[in-house]
Amino acid sequence: MCIFYKGQSIYKISLCLVFLLIFLLLPVTAFSESLPKGLIRSGSVIIQGKTSDAIIVSERHFVVTEATTIVTMEGEKIQLSALPVPCKAEITYQLRMDQDPVTLKIRVKRLLKGASESWPPPQSF
Repeated sequence: MCIFYKGQSIYKISLCLVFLLIFLLLPVTAFSESLPKGLIRSGSVIIQGKTSDAIIVSERHFVVTEATTIVTMEGEKIQLSALPVPCKAEITYQLRMDQDPVTLKIRVKRLLKGASESWPPPQSF
């Protein structure tokens, strides 16, 4: 580490300070670039329902985007509209601050009794 002695030149002191700043800031920069923008999690869930743009798990909505991969038990890729619910599935999702999580991948493990591709339309009041 930099230890200063009486009579050292400004050049040596400045060089030490620059080195110290690089040493302290470099790991922070490298670490922050490698982090995803939201915490990514996965788990086995029961998908109880769906809307046109989300799945419903325990009354919580998980947003499904065009980038979401949905895979059947047979390994086929399908759209959200073809996902039979209720079903047991393995999901990977990204948490977002103060918003519903975004589903990255859904892999259907088992269909549950009464599973259907359709969902009820929103009720009007």
